[in-house]
Order: sequence, then structure tokens, then C-alpha cells
Amino acid sequence: MLPTAPATSPRPRIVLVAPDVVGARMAGPGLRFAEIAQQLATVGDVTLAVGIEGSDVEALRGRGFDVVAYEGRDELVALLTSHDVAFCQLIDEVAVREGQRAGCRFIFDLYNALPAEAIGAERIGGFDTQPEKDDVFRDVLRFFRFALRTGSYFVTSNERQRDFWIGYMISAEGLLPSDLRGRTPDEVIGLCPFGMAEGEPASDRRGIRERFGIPASDLVLLWAGGIWDWFDAETPIRAVARLRERGLGVHLVFYGTTHPNAAIGRPTAVRRAMDAATDLGVLGDGVHFIDGWVPASERADYLLDADAAVSTHKESFETRYAFRTRILDHFWACLPSIVSEGDWFAEYIAEHGLGEVVPYSDVEATTAAIERLLDPAEREAVRLRVRGVREDWRWSSTTAELVRVVAHWQDTLVPRPVDAPAVAPAPPPAAPPGAVARLRARLSGTIVGSAYRRLRRR
Repeated sequence: MLPTAPATSPRPRIVLVAPDVVGARMAGPGLRFAEIAQQLATVGDVTLAVGIEGSDVEALRGRGFDVVAYEGRDELVALLTSHDVAFCQLIDEVAVREGQRAGCRFIFDLYNALPAEAIGAERIGGFDTQPEKDDVFRDVLRFFRFALRTGSYFVTSNERQRDFWIGYMISAEGLLPSDLRGRTPDEVIGLCPFGMAEGEPASDRRGIRERFGIPASDLVLLWAGGIWDWFDAETPIRAVARLRERGLGVHLVFYGTTHPNAAIGRPTAVRRAMDAATDLGVLGDGVHFIDGWVPASERADYLLDADAAVSTHKESFETRYAFRTRILDHFWACLPSIVSEGDWFAEYIAEHGLGEVVPYSDVEATTAAIERLLDPAEREAVRLRVRGVREDWRWSSTTAELVRVVAHWQDTLVPRPVDAPAVAPAPPPAAPPGAVARLRARLSGTIVGSAYRRLRRR
């Protein structure tokens, strides 16, 4: 058991290495690191290190922590070696070893089960052919073997993911009897799920209805995030088309079509969704796509202008171990959720009555779920239940375990031996144009070990 208040540990110097673009426009990884930096600043002197092209460090000034831009490995090493604790996701392995030698202790953020996400992706590191996809995937697996042998502590999002990573850690020889020292699973890998803003959402305008001329009496469903390979945007589009054929005023709005990281851009899944809406005759007439990426500070304008939110996905390895961060925005705005079965949040939403859970790719069930939420009384009943769980999801709650660990860092973050260098990689495959940038961005990393070096040689 961790102590509840700092005892002997001095206030640590903490560096968080941002895994994605940070600034006014941020996707989940950027938002997460900015929020965690703010929470850790209550127990340490925090620096958010930003090395991803397209970031705007000035947008994060004045939040209680320092923001520093860096370029290349040498500057990253300098940051790591001047701090006591580093919080990171994918990161240059050489820099980690240098940081370890200088006494820095590493916490790896495993909040998404990236190997389960990547294995079924249409593209991995820019490749959609074999054996190249397998080669890059092996590098991903090798990086996590390195991370799980190197970190002093780890965090993930839920119990499913914790079981996934504990198994991975044992198979990677990252948890030996000599490492365990009587610790329980939650003292090896803690829970730090995505969180929700402390304040209440506020809006000065109607971001959806004014833009598309939607009457106040019509139902607006919001898809509050990007459309990635593993999502199923076509099923709710078909459901809305059916309801509109019956003369019902239902609209579906997508507000994350082009990622703020230019190396990712517009996913292929967005084109498929637009094609489906076009084929059904509802593009711009019931189904609406907002180009670009809504700034984080403006997303309440859209959330508060919706009546419900939808997030549907395919059956896959990614689904089994996913944690849909966008659901926290649903909760923030007290929106009923329509979600597919199979992931952790589907079980949570069903258990607490926070919306509708539908079978995979089931147009009829999705249509019926939307139709039930046409009733204002039903929506209000769900909203009341959402209000009952929201406090559990504030960032101050979801990061509490991590904050306690870092507050006692000298006792809880035991130094790990410097891992041996990785075996030299195999000869590189022929990379398509832009593959290096896409690998770095799509895998939410800075420099991903030999996968990065392999592609850079091209």
C-alpha cells in the first residue's frame, strides 16, 4: 500500500515527453499529456517536453508547468538527464538508456494497448503490404519489450489492459521474482485512464445548428473524434438515412476529419464514411462532416449543441483492449451515448444506464437506439445517470494513483538496470514516401527504436 502523504521524498523534477502535437488543436495523446502535466505539478516541478512538428508550445503557457521545445536526440537526452522522473509513451531507446545512467526513473504510459491496435490496422508505418507490415509490427513489439524491462512504473486505462500488459511484461522478462518484491499487480501497473475537465463545459454559440441550419426540434448526434480504421462510421450513417426516409428529423455530425498532426492527415476511413453518406443521398442532408479538427478549447460549442453522442466500432483485437477517450467528452457534456458492444466502455455504459449499447454493424439495432433517444424524457433520464458518475472521471480522480506514486518517487520508482542494446535490425524494406513521418505520428511516438532507424535509412 502507498502512503497517503509525502514523507521523505524530496519534490521531484518531472519531465513529460509529449507523444503527439500539443497546442490549440490536440488529439487524445496531446490532451492527455497536458492534463497529466498539470496534475503532477501539484507534487513536483514539471516540464512538458515537445518535439512533434506542428505543436504550439505558447498555447500551453501559464498552466502551472514549464513547456520546452526540443529537436533531436541530444536535446532530449539533456532533458532526461536533468530530471528525476520521466513520463513517456514511445521514446528513443538510446535517450532512455542515457537518462537511466544519469539516475532518471521512467514511467511508461500504456493507456492504449498499441500492439492490439496496430495488428489489425490497414497500414502500419505507411505500409499496407507484406512482409513490410509484419516487419514494422515486430519493431513495435520489440520496443514494448524494451519499455517493460526498463520502466520503474507503468500506467494503463482499465483492468483488461492491465491484464494484457502484465502478460506482455512477464513474457518480456520485465517482471522476474527479484523484481516483484512483494508488490501487487496494481503496484506494478497502475490505473490512470483518460479524464474529464474539472470545470463545466460552457459555450457562447451553437457550433452545429447554426453552421448547418438544423432546427432546434431535430435530434443531433455527434461523433466526437476521429474516424480510424477500427471504427464503424457507416452503420450510424445508414441508420440515420433510414430514419430520414421516414421523415424524422435526425442529423449525424462528424467533427474530427483531419488530424492536427499533418503526418496523419485525413484517414482513409473518413473517405469511406463520406462515400457511404453520398451513396445514401444524405451527405449534407442529415449527415455532416466538419473539415479539419475542432480546437480543444472550442469543442464545448459542439458537444453542448448535440442531443446524444455516437461511437461505433468493428469487432477486432483493438476493440477488445480499447479505451475510447472520446466517451469522456460525452460524460463532460452529459450526453447519452450510443456505442458498439465489445469494449470496456460498452460494459460500463450498459451497467450504469448511460446510453444504448448495440451489436456490431447492426443497422436495425442502431436505428432503434436512435429512435428511443428521440424521446426528450428518455434523454433526460440518461443525462441524470451520467451526472451521477461524472465526478469519478475528473482528471484529479483518474490521475490520483499516479500522483501518489510520483509524490513518493524515491520509494515507489525503483531504478531498473540499463537494458542491453537491441539486436541489429534486419535490412530495411522499401518504404513508401512519407513512411517515416506516418510511423512516428500514427504510433504516437517520437523515435521508435529500430523501426525509426530502419525507415530513416531510406
